[in-house]
Amino acid sequence: MARSLKKGPFADQSLLKKVDAMNAAGDKSVIGTFITYFTAYATARIKGKIAKLIHILTISSLAIPGIVLGLSYTISFSNSFIYNTFIIMIIVNIIHFMASPYLMAYNALLKINPNYEVVAKTCDISTFRIIKDVIIPCSKITIREMIAYFFINSMVTISAVTFLFNTDTMPLSLMINTYEGNMMLGEAAIVSLIILFFNLIVKGSIYLINRKEDRKKWNYEVNI
Repeated sequence: MARSLKKGPFADQSLLKKVDAMNAAGDKSVIGTFITYFTAYATARIKGKIAKLIHILTISSLAIPGIVLGLSYTISFSNSFIYNTFIIMIIVNIIHFMASPYLMAYNALLKINPNYEVVAKTCDISTFRIIKDVIIPCSKITIREMIAYFFINSMVTISAVTFLFNTDTMPLSLMINTYEGNMMLGEAAIVSLIILFFNLIVKGSIYLINRKEDRKKWNYEVNI
């Protein structure tokens, strides 16, 4: 029987809950970018033995399969208060995907003049101010790409979070497998399109922002 138009279109409440939970992907991208960027700053700009050790440990996460990471977190935190919450999912996703955006930030920071911090100390300017006013603006394109990387991978990941969710924190990517297993192919297709739609929005927004800034830079150079 057709649904009355007065009631509005039918929507699976569990699906709506998962759409709301997509905010967690945004949290992962912002928090992950913040941690990764300042880790790269420490290893690329400060140097030292500890920085080298952090560098090796960070890039070594590339060698850890997602399923192994998920199982290890399940064993370690199964009885803790963060298990089956977005907190543990944010942590495991950051660790899982950290290496690639870290290398992006690391290489970008190496290209920036290494004498900025030295000049800042000479002029009695705080390191925080140099980072905020000089280092971050010089690498803002890389930061945007890091945010997009974390967001997109957090939206599509499956292996690392397979054992860490409950019905309220299930990622959209895992809902596709659940719907397909129950032969609910229409719902699976809808979830896939939702993931694609939001990933395209993020990538498209970053592209437009970068393009706008490139035009401003080009116009400035032409006027000079």
